[in-house]
Amino acid sequence: MKAQTISSAMTTMSIQAAKSNVWKKVGFYEHVKHEPTWLLKLSLPVPQEVEGHHGKVGDTCRCKYSDGGYLTKRITNIVDESRIEFEIIEQSIRYQDTVKLLGGYIEVEEVDDSLSIVHMVTYYENCIQPQALSSVFIDKVIKTMHRFVIEDMRLQLEGGMTDATATIAIN
Repeated sequence: MKAQTISSAMTTMSIQAAKSNVWKKVGFYEHVKHEPTWLLKLSLPVPQEVEGHHGKVGDTCRCKYSDGGYLTKRITNIVDESRIEFEIIEQSIRYQDTVKLLGGYIEVEEVDDSLSIVHMVTYYENCIQPQALSSVFIDKVIKTMHRFVIEDMRLQLEGGMTDATATIAIN
């Protein structure tokens, strides 16, 4: 039997806003209201409907996607205005047999009164061979999704400006 290998993708971006304001905008891919980028549309199903909440430990958020599948997250830990952790408890989207999403977290770190750093991490199991090659693509797609979500948070706070300061942390 093959041992399970858990991988992670991490993205870090800065947002010109106080940590408490950034925390109020924390959400997931399914909560972004504008159209996904072309890469996301080509590689991921697009969120269609969302049910549930993500405000306290034990909350679940279930999203129906354009491929007819669902993804359900359960909040497992929240550290006040700093970190929200989740696990995937249901996955029936199109790539469920090749990439198993496991969970992750979003963390907001204060730099000073007007600058915050957002870290977004997704844990997954890659079942595609060769893994060395497929992991590069999976990592790219996940980090693109992370940037899309964090950019939406920034846009909500900064009134729609388009110049983001972004630094990608590669694991």
